[in-house]
Amino acid sequence: MNYKSQKGITMVSLVIYIACFLIVAGTIGGITIFFYNNTSLLNDEVYSSAEYNKLNMYLVKESEEDGNSFVNFDNSGNIYTLTFSNGNIYTFDKDNNLLYFNKICLCEDVQDFSVLTDYTTGKELIKVKIDFSNKSYTTNYCMDV
Repeated sequence: MNYKSQKGITMVSLVIYIACFLIVAGTIGGITIFFYNNTSLLNDEVYSSAEYNKLNMYLVKESEEDGNSFVNFDNSGNIYTLTFSNGNIYTFDKDNNLLYFNKICLCEDVQDFSVLTDYTTGKELIKVKIDFSNKSYTTNYCMDV
């Protein structure tokens, strides 16, 4: 009996192995690219949310302080100022996209900052709107006067 040796692989099976490997590698590469692209979008949104939360924390403290009230919002020029009766001043530098609490840099990448007041309910209501490059936030604060 003359049997051929069955050592090694055929050319057809080698092509099938390589094709399967390329399909798996391409799929993993596509998923990785999708994941990293979405991660950068998530980073931008989380960043603006964190910046807004810092501002919100300070303004909630302002609104809860006994006897503290809104004094003025000056939006003339490229420097906007929000002033309270306790002496705290929030300054928005439109040229540099920065928002300051007194002299502390509170928020970066701020595109716009505006304040409206409403006294129709008998209470002092302040509506603050802040725009970041990818998200906008509007919050109402009722001053505890």
